[in-house]
Amino acid sequence: MLRWPGRQLLFLSLSPPGCPYSKDPKSNRAGTGGPPDGTYKNLKTGDTCTRSNGGNIKDEFAAKFSNEPGSLSMANTGSPNTGGSQFFMNVVHNDFLDWFSPGESKHPVFGKCVDKASLDVMVKISTVKTKDDCPVTPVMMKSVTIAGL
Repeated sequence: MLRWPGRQLLFLSLSPPGCPYSKDPKSNRAGTGGPPDGTYKNLKTGDTCTRSNGGNIKDEFAAKFSNEPGSLSMANTGSPNTGGSQFFMNVVHNDFLDWFSPGESKHPVFGKCVDKASLDVMVKISTVKTKDDCPVTPVMMKSVTIAGL
């Protein structure tokens, strides 16, 4: 979890066994690495997209959704077109991360939890006991439902 004064972000990896550098948030390579370069099918549009420069994808600034509580947003290194296999869950309003707000950090929202029970789970995950910014007991997602494509 990364912390800013009054703000919390919980980062997760999407690519098993995970970004090799995401396990150490203090690593200068955290947020780098991931799937190999190549192509993949965009599930929403059906387009063939390309991963390059270490598995990165182009930024997708399609809709103006804010990084509000319950939203899912693409993690990146802070530079353009460096997202790939990680996302974070917002449990507070992190509007300073919106791609359409002033500032350098641009993190497009691509999903949200659908009910209060889901938001409650996100908040509970964000409050687990940590040591060196990592959960003392690993948190595992046993199932994820994607809807509305």
